[in-house]
Amino acid sequence: MGKLELEVDVDRESMLDFDNDRDASLKLIDWFEIDRVRAAKVMVVGAGAIGNEVLKNLALIGIGHVHIVDKDSIEASNLSRSILYRPSDIGRPKAATAARAVREINPDVRVVTQNGDVRIDIGLGLIRRMDVVIGCLDNREARISLNRKCLKMDRPWIDAGIGVLDGQVSVFKNGIGGCYECSFTREQYEQAAASCGQLASRYVRRGRVPTTPTIASLVAAVQVQETLKLLDADRWEGRSLAGREFVFKGAAGYTSIFGRPFNDACPAHAYVDPDLILELKGRRSDNTTPAELLTLARGQLGSEAHLELNFDMVVERCCPKCRGSKRFLRPRERTYFEDMTCEQCGGQGYEVVTKNLGIGATDYDEDFLDTPLNELGVPPLDMLRACGEGGTQIWLELSGDADQSLGLGLGPLESQ
Repeated sequence: MGKLELEVDVDRESMLDFDNDRDASLKLIDWFEIDRVRAAKVMVVGAGAIGNEVLKNLALIGIGHVHIVDKDSIEASNLSRSILYRPSDIGRPKAATAARAVREINPDVRVVTQNGDVRIDIGLGLIRRMDVVIGCLDNREARISLNRKCLKMDRPWIDAGIGVLDGQVSVFKNGIGGCYECSFTREQYEQAAASCGQLASRYVRRGRVPTTPTIASLVAAVQVQETLKLLDADRWEGRSLAGREFVFKGAAGYTSIFGRPFNDACPAHAYVDPDLILELKGRRSDNTTPAELLTLARGQLGSEAHLELNFDMVVERCCPKCRGSKRFLRPRERTYFEDMTCEQCGGQGYEVVTKNLGIGATDYDEDFLDTPLNELGVPPLDMLRACGEGGTQIWLELSGDADQSLGLGLGPLESQ
């Protein structure tokens, strides 16, 4: 048997051009399907220490389409843990700078970047067009948002976390094990709710997690290896980390793998039936208003239909001292404590009125029904749920944003 395998390998090797084909060594792997890899669309959320290593590996194996999302700029402290950045990059956006480095590694990879926040800047329609989503995040709120978006769109996603020498990787896929939130305790949800209930400051920096570049490299390698398995799921059924968590204890030098528990009552489970998605080919977030979507929804579901946003929108600030009010019309995540100074009395306290349900159900929102959706905070290629009587519903997708969001029509050396 060993001799036969050697003969097969030699035969395969003889047909490859190692001088001119960058993928020749990969093609020696009997299960590696280069066409499948080149056709794949993978989103990487976060371009920090883990994200750098993930992107490097995706470029090396030749993933055809990579979408990078990050909202931060490069700092000097990133240089000790981020292989794609150089001292001259300090102050530049992480996403665009990482994309440039990916192209230098492999010019054949189409890279699209998005300088934004996963919680409010990634449309559901973009998520559903990805084959795999890789999370390289450093906070719970962002992971919760990504988890729920991927669940809704039935997209597998891979999470990783690191400490100084320790790390873990979890692979979440509908129907196999639990999701990211299935194991949450009541205390964890209370902490998340408390965080959401307070407006952030523009000037408060989040806590730093001490890590080494070695552990970031290790977990990122596992993430990309599991990505290859998800792209060929039938071949790797039962041999991937889907529904499980890989844990590496670097200080002690051992690894373990355990199953992710499934919680039938988990509030994150909200799968969208693809048959209920109505693709609006000419509609974009910048050329469509809530009023226009309401007209479409009511034509499908009846005159009582209303729309739901995918985020809490701050529609009004009320001063608790003088009771003066001001309209805001922006996502809560883009509303800061510093915005709450009362223009009438100078008071610093605030009360905010938010909503994410019932657009078109009351007269309260009449003044913004004709405002373009992007000005209200709806991202490109997002989907809004329309609800009618008796529980009927459809999802209205702003499909006119698809080509721009996916970078179609751009060359391999271009990105948005």
